[in-house]
Amino acid sequence: MASINHPIRKNIVLLVLIFFYLAGCASSTTVPIPSTTPIIAWQKTFLAVNWYQQDQITTADLWNSGPDGHSGMGTYQSSFNGYFYPNLDQQWQQTPADVTSAVEQSRGIYMNVEAYRTAGPQKGQRFLNGITKGIDFLQAHFLDTRYGGYYWQVANDGTVRDDQKQGYGNAHVMMVLAQAYSVTHNPNYLQDALNQLAIIEKHFVDPAYPGSYRPNYNRDFSQIQGNNNIDVITHYLEGLLALFDVTTGATHNHLTHLVQQEGDFIASHLYHNEDGYTDRGYVAYNYDAHWQPSQQPYTRETQWSGALQASTGHNIELAYLVSRAIERGFNAKWLDVGYKLIKFCLLYAIDPKTGGMLYEITDYHGKPLPGNPDNSLYIYWPQAETARALLHYTVVRGADFGKQFKKAEAFFNQYMTDQHYGGLWQGVDASTLKPGDNTTKGDIWKADYHENMYFTEVLRLGAKYPTQIAALNKKWAAA
Repeated sequence: MASINHPIRKNIVLLVLIFFYLAGCASSTTVPIPSTTPIIAWQKTFLAVNWYQQDQITTADLWNSGPDGHSGMGTYQSSFNGYFYPNLDQQWQQTPADVTSAVEQSRGIYMNVEAYRTAGPQKGQRFLNGITKGIDFLQAHFLDTRYGGYYWQVANDGTVRDDQKQGYGNAHVMMVLAQAYSVTHNPNYLQDALNQLAIIEKHFVDPAYPGSYRPNYNRDFSQIQGNNNIDVITHYLEGLLALFDVTTGATHNHLTHLVQQEGDFIASHLYHNEDGYTDRGYVAYNYDAHWQPSQQPYTRETQWSGALQASTGHNIELAYLVSRAIERGFNAKWLDVGYKLIKFCLLYAIDPKTGGMLYEITDYHGKPLPGNPDNSLYIYWPQAETARALLHYTVVRGADFGKQFKKAEAFFNQYMTDQHYGGLWQGVDASTLKPGDNTTKGDIWKADYHENMYFTEVLRLGAKYPTQIAALNKKWAAA
């Protein structure tokens, strides 16, 4: 495909001036906006919906094809076979990669789903092509036609490199198939998503703990692998909500039951008040066999495989998801847990000066964990989740998080975003507010996913709550 004239050049040229200004303010951990810097749309008002709409398209184009139209994940190349190339450097050039994962493949598809939803059929054909070819590759090479479920890693030529049935990856597949159906109305996508739900219910859900989701399996589901964790729970709920939105009749009623069960499990079993308090609390990342928070001492090596940690990034992500479930008519009592999760994050994880989430994990009292090298970094994905949740609660719930959102938004747009090439840094140094050592844009875990979810929520709120946003914009202008 011919090189695309990316609006990113127009959108971020003004931000470049801010970047150079901030380079001379390395010792500061505030988010200054110099009075001499031209004001960008999102700075002029509380929520610049149109700016985010354009940014969503711009970002998807960068991931799909890079700034030159010929790099990125390779989606716009005539030779694109549906395999989203995972490893991308700062300038969106492909770097050596042997495989991609079910997570990355699903996120590549989902990015194009939301870009197509925003662009529309007339202007979004390139995104529709990414969806259809991406799903064709997913179904042809990741799907295990013998035992069901989806493999963890596959090579560009379709060779299976890791046949584990990774829980995180399998939850993502269900979600993206449901989302793809929502914009294409291809009945095969819906059926594939429901087939995957049946596999999940048969193997991943532990009947002893309704609402649970086992971590991983070997290929034939004869052996559970890994440890119970909140990551798979979070994305299972996300997938259930996506299916809930696109089903009818008895299937919809069954999804209603599953979402209710999942929300109750999160709110009544996985969530815990911080000891000594009733107004704040956490979800752990790792849980024991009975789904109680892990008590194993923290080490970096066991951070994602059994160690004690409160997952503040997932705290705020789940706060958003339970509120979205309530918007759909589910148990309003879950909202109390949502507020408590946000309070824990605001008190212990989110820097009040920058507005960014500095500590994506803590102990169960909100203290940074000794030995975690990420304590000095703002990691990319919690920044998108923080901005999304604070915005959502401000608009939908009328919560007084407006100032916190604007700080989180400024941090996300000014510091976490690469001002020259676009896209999010892997991490930003807490002392200098400059990117960390790893400046790559993509890998088998990182794609245009969390930021895309954030942008999508901005657009949804703009369409569904125009009166509330107009009032917030008016209030912001007066202030």
